[in-house]
Amino acid sequence: MRGNPSDANRRGPASRYKTFVLIAVCIFSLLVIIAATGGRSPDRSAKDVFASRAATQQQGQIAVRAAVLSDDESERYFGANLADEGIQAVWLSVQNNTDGTLYYLPITTDENYFSPPEVARLLRVRWSDAKNTAVDAVLTQDAMPDTILSQHTVAGFVFTRREGGIKFLRVGLIGARQQFEFKFILPLNDVSYAVQKVDFDKLYTSDKIEAVDLSGLRAWLEKLPCCVVDAGGHRNGDPLNIVVVGSAGDAIFPFIKQGWRLDEPFDLHSAFRSVRAFLFGSEYLNAPVSPLYVFNRIQDISLQKARNKISLRNHLRLWRAPITIDGQYVWIGQISRDIGIKFTTQVWYLTTHQISPEVDQDRYYLLQDLALTGEVLRFGFVRGVGASSASDPRTNLTGDQYVTDGLRLVVFLGTQHRAFNEIELLEWERPPQ
Repeated sequence: MRGNPSDANRRGPASRYKTFVLIAVCIFSLLVIIAATGGRSPDRSAKDVFASRAATQQQGQIAVRAAVLSDDESERYFGANLADEGIQAVWLSVQNNTDGTLYYLPITTDENYFSPPEVARLLRVRWSDAKNTAVDAVLTQDAMPDTILSQHTVAGFVFTRREGGIKFLRVGLIGARQQFEFKFILPLNDVSYAVQKVDFDKLYTSDKIEAVDLSGLRAWLEKLPCCVVDAGGHRNGDPLNIVVVGSAGDAIFPFIKQGWRLDEPFDLHSAFRSVRAFLFGSEYLNAPVSPLYVFNRIQDISLQKARNKISLRNHLRLWRAPITIDGQYVWIGQISRDIGIKFTTQVWYLTTHQISPEVDQDRYYLLQDLALTGEVLRFGFVRGVGASSASDPRTNLTGDQYVTDGLRLVVFLGTQHRAFNEIELLEWERPPQ
């Protein structure tokens, strides 16, 4: 037996149209309410989670604690999504048991840090003055103070650029004729970067690590292969043209200070972001770097210094070598400058960067960049790459040609500040004029 037609059908097209309008108005009203509330309200109780895992360092009578909030923790605490604006909240606590006042310099934590009023403007939502007022209050009241009085402890947030994988964090404090710097290496839970998969303590057993002096280092470096290789170890690629000597984490901090960033891992998400940045000519500060091989493994650390487009960047790869000098790690690396993007069938994501053929200029750029930090103690050049000329260039694994004088730059890093004219030049090889 057939059922009766619905009321809507009996009312005809005009009635159905009114019903549609009513539903649309209800949906729009619901969206307005959601937008007005702007999500959850600030919840300061979230502090218990990240404060409990904060790392602690002490220098004399000064103790510093630091924790980086995850995207979810930030949204819960501040009641707004900082990640969408590229902001990452860092919680700091400074205990000053000295007899003098200390001053915190947020620019040491991030040279492009966001001020609380700036963050408030970026997080503002429409149709909800109450929500904006609540968020503004938390941002203002819980900001990290610039002044830490004697025998006092202060805590608060500094707002940095969003990063993933690992946060290399500096905290700079100054007092009466004194300067203090605390360095933290804090893992982040949002994205697993390639460097997090490397257990540096297990790369080599103790009996496989050779301690060398200065002349031994030079001889060892000259015997290294000229270049990186492919996964099978059969084809040579970009030249191994840099060597960095420094302690474990401290060797990376000068790069971070100069704007170098860890690259994201290769996956579908990063491939999509790469293609999107390529098509729209936008920047991608953490674009992935393809894997290359030295010591039968892909790079331990890869860093890049992006320019205004994804096709333009400086990038480098570093491998920890099985030698030490004066208790310092030795990192073997390759640096080049990307000047474009091209299509290729050699990788599944179908695009790759094209490097500048003048790779020695990239080596020179790195020397200048690191020298600006004041943490270069000495440098020199060793043989090992082998020269190639414009008339007889070499090619990397994707067919890009390059020329080089055949030398490797060796840079020694340290925490003792040195001006340009105080950096020692080793009497090793000399690049041609």
